[in-house]
Amino acid sequence: MSNTAFSHTIAHTLIQGYGVEGQRHYVLYLLDDDEYRPVAMWPLLEYFLDMGRSRTAAWQRDTCRAVGLFVDYLKANQTHFRDSSSRPQVLACFAEALVTGTIDRNGDDPSGLYWQAKSLARANFLLNALTAFSDWLVNRYSTTAINPWKLASMAEQIAYWRRHEKRRSHALLMHTYDRNAALAQSRVVRSIRVKRRGAIGDAAPVKYFPDERIADLLQQGFTVSGKQRSRSVHERMNIRDIMITILLHGGGLRESEPFHLYVTDVAVDPRNPSSALVKVFHPEQGAAPEDYLDPLTGTQTEASREEYLRAKWGLEPRTLVVGRFHAGWKDLHLTDQKQKYALVHWFPSFWGEVFLALFKLYIMKIRSRHARHPYLFVSQKDEVAGDPYTVASYRQAHAKAVKRIDLTVGKDYGTTPHGHRHAYGQLLTNAKVDPQLIQRCLHHKSQESQQVYTNPTPATIAATLVEASERLNSPFALNDLQRALADGD
Repeated sequence: MSNTAFSHTIAHTLIQGYGVEGQRHYVLYLLDDDEYRPVAMWPLLEYFLDMGRSRTAAWQRDTCRAVGLFVDYLKANQTHFRDSSSRPQVLACFAEALVTGTIDRNGDDPSGLYWQAKSLARANFLLNALTAFSDWLVNRYSTTAINPWKLASMAEQIAYWRRHEKRRSHALLMHTYDRNAALAQSRVVRSIRVKRRGAIGDAAPVKYFPDERIADLLQQGFTVSGKQRSRSVHERMNIRDIMITILLHGGGLRESEPFHLYVTDVAVDPRNPSSALVKVFHPEQGAAPEDYLDPLTGTQTEASREEYLRAKWGLEPRTLVVGRFHAGWKDLHLTDQKQKYALVHWFPSFWGEVFLALFKLYIMKIRSRHARHPYLFVSQKDEVAGDPYTVASYRQAHAKAVKRIDLTVGKDYGTTPHGHRHAYGQLLTNAKVDPQLIQRCLHHKSQESQQVYTNPTPATIAATLVEASERLNSPFALNDLQRALADGD
């Protein structure tokens, strides 16, 4: 039984056949019991190909993990579920094992899996991923569903409608919600669910980068070692990393979004010629730059960024690349649905002016015109000079800059790159900007997404209660008790 924990593996594999030659996908390999060699699970790959671009590489990897864990669980417990009457219990037991783990109090595990307990959110994700694959198998191959629908109880229907109305009321496209589809969905639930009550409360207070230290970070943190006394600002300071940090702190972008920017995505704002106009295009579907020429006719033509990268540069969008050049992309609300881009909204507005000045300096003095790609931000180290700059390299540079100004690096302190986006959202909230406007600035599709910025922090609650206590005329006093405590009597 000790080998059951290692009966599957996941690899990012170059696919030949299926009409997708040259594409890489995550593939689940299962250990063949007879020949003791890995065998690809082709139905799962078919499922991924069917889903196409609607799912990310990370989703493929996690779905492989969910199916692989289920196969491991089946192999480890096959003697317990050999009787057909006990087979309906398999998925419920699997779900329970995800939440509780498989190791007993003595540190033993007869199954040989030695699973640690997973969080409720992670267990739900894995179960849902496995269920979705099972549903696809039912539709494609008429298999038996491992987690069929059943009639919902009245309590379950009420809970569904509460969730539905909450989502609908906060969605920008609430008018597109299908009431009849929602009614049908409310009447059924999955047979197997993770049976745990979630702890209910406010979202954890976000940790944001301290706004009073942002000047120190940019001016002192992002200095170039050994060049602090240089007269040239582009030699003395790391202009590239300062620009990225301004996009996060003053423009509210997510950590990965600046890494999709092309040089042509930055322009002078016609409404304010001293400020930058920055467009963040969808890395695959966004409109190609206006100077793109059709490779066959040589004429100017419209194309997606994916087509542009392949035809002109022989590259893939960074969302589709696995490895150090990968950069993620969240489904943000776009400013222009036709060209598929989101505008950066500077707050406070002076950040746009600072960014434009840095951009001009960066283009003139730092970024090579001979780069073999269109990306704005490039590496400057000798061995990789000119390559697209990576998210991992920026994280390292940001951490070093934070340490230089004597701050502790960590998510709990708001001093990671994402802490800047939180600071941007918090500053908008503190300035009493309308919540719908904040939603657009953060490019959220739902107001719920920004609730973490509008929920009062514990410190705010405590300060407010102290102020309220001072205004309150108390109907009684505890002077004697307070004096006794002070005197130690």
